Amino acid sequence: MLQRLLNLFKKQPTLVQGAAKLPEGESRKMTFGDPLAGRGRDVILSKVDGEILAMDARCPHAEGFMTDGPLVDGRLVSCPLHNYHFDPKTGACTNAPCGKAKIYRTEQDGDDVQVYV
Repeated sequence: MLQRLLNLFKKQPTLVQGAAKLPEGESRKMTFGDPLAGRGRDVILSKVDGEILAMDARCPHAEGFMTDGPLVDGRLVSCPLHNYHFDPKTGACTNAPCGKAKIYRTEQDGDDVQVYV
C-alpha cells in the first residue's frame, strides 16, 4: 500500500516518438502536460554527442524562453533575453553567474525517447 502511494509522487515518463532523429547539435521546444489546466511544462530537447537531453525551457534567471534550433557551438542552449548559454547535460550556465536550469532524465529506446518530466 505504501509503495503504491509513493508511486503517485514519482515522475512518470512521456514517450516522444522519433525524438532520437533530432539532428546532432539541434534542439526543439516541446510542451508536456496540459498547459490549459496549469500543468503544462515547456522543455527543450537537445542532441549532444548522440544523446537526447531534456532541460526546462525557462531560463532560471528571468524566466525567458530558451531558443530552439541550432545549439551554440553545437553544445549549448541559449536564452536570448541576456544571451546566457546553458549546458543541457548539467543545466549549468557557462557564460554568466546564473543558477542552473532544471534538467530531466531521458531514456532512449531506438528512435523513441522517454522523458521524465
